[in-house]
Amino acid sequence: MKPASARTGVLGAALCVLIGACSGDTGHEAERRAETSPATGKAIYDTRCAPCHGMDGAGDGPAAAAITPKPRNFRDADFWKARTVAQLHLAVKDGRPGTLMPPFEGVVSDAEIDDVVRYLQTFRPASP
Repeated sequence: MKPASARTGVLGAALCVLIGACSGDTGHEAERRAETSPATGKAIYDTRCAPCHGMDGAGDGPAAAAITPKPRNFRDADFWKARTVAQLHLAVKDGRPGTLMPPFEGVVSDAEIDDVVRYLQTFRPASP
């Protein structure tokens, strides 16, 4: 039988591999996110998102008054608690069931979704 420290090391390594595999965050995806463009994201946001979410991300775009439930307010600090980039990407890609948020898969590329997500992060309120 292996000593406890050797078993712990093997288990720790296996756990790291498993977490990496389950996260879906390959080196290529991490590299792609590093190359995202907030300027491109803003251009897409202004065209496709601002009519509902507002130019400043407060959920008060011109269409918001007619939408129930109301569009997400990206200026709300509570929204950002424990929110991940992967969750944001998935919401843009797949839309939000039970809301009028449509899926953008096939409308914009994965790289453009990453750009929008990077731009959305500019709405995050500063930590106190």
